[in-house]
Amino acid sequence: MNALLEDVKLVLAGFGISVVGDQRLASGAAADLELALDAGPRGRRLYAVAPKRGRLDRQRATSMVLPPARPLLVIAPYVPDSVADVLRARGVDHVDAAGNVRLAWDGMLLDVRGRRPQPLQRPRKDAAASRAFTRSGAMVVFTLLAWPEMSRRPVRDIADASGTAVGTVHKVLSELSAAGYLFESNDGKRLNRGGELLDRWAEAYTVNLAGKLSIASFTLDDLASLREAEKDLLEQGAQLGGELAASRIDSHLRPATATFYVDKVPVDLVARFRMRRDDNFGAVELRHRFWNQHDLEAPLVPSPLVYADLLSSGDPRQREHAERIRQIDDRLVELDRT
Repeated sequence: MNALLEDVKLVLAGFGISVVGDQRLASGAAADLELALDAGPRGRRLYAVAPKRGRLDRQRATSMVLPPARPLLVIAPYVPDSVADVLRARGVDHVDAAGNVRLAWDGMLLDVRGRRPQPLQRPRKDAAASRAFTRSGAMVVFTLLAWPEMSRRPVRDIADASGTAVGTVHKVLSELSAAGYLFESNDGKRLNRGGELLDRWAEAYTVNLAGKLSIASFTLDDLASLREAEKDLLEQGAQLGGELAASRIDSHLRPATATFYVDKVPVDLVARFRMRRDDNFGAVELRHRFWNQHDLEAPLVPSPLVYADLLSSGDPRQREHAERIRQIDDRLVELDRT
């Protein structure tokens, strides 16, 4: 991180822009750092900064959480033009170590692109971004985020709960420990920097897992029957996710979609409520419940999944909801404090 920041400072200095202040943010914030940039007569701006040490692609740029209080500045070893286009469309400025820059505020517009990294300069490998954030790795990390006691359970229990192989769990736990996300305590392993891990997992979930969970989407002829359909689905063991679950965490939210996690399609309910399949605009979505550790009496999926569902939707309104529930949900607040 320090080396990347110094590289970025040198790039900015070449354009007559200085970093006049920086402040580390608490673990779990939407960004790791605040930077104040001074462009002289062109003004100054305070940014929340998201360092991206590994490979930055369009999917990660799309799923990135935008902080509510400050404009976001992405710094990275290299920002390809295709990724810069995504960031620009989202109103996110960036600087990379190769010399590509996009800064835009009142009195200031700097847009430099097309510069390539030096052949011998390779992005540093991020030890926490390999096995732990693949599709199966994300399933393991989910169980650790969802249930606080799970990190202290035997590997076999974690494998059973996450629906993954024992060997996968061993590798994920080893990598999380090496990256500082797990530490040994008197009563076993515990999560560390849980808010940061939640951010990284939500990105991996969006890219590697979320798209594979959808079973089918439906429309209802009578939306007033949704409440009755929800009751019957819950009685059959379904759990609420997405916006509908978020609205139960924060009553100020008004859901426009209903997401249910199920083990199989409830054919009888689909027929009874005259649900018509519509994978493009269906307001009711059924998703595969990919984990095994669950309380069928709990109407909501674990809140880390609710949070990730909102982020992965790509809907700015749902992203705002995600930040709201992160401030008030007990488990999400606990993760941010670790």
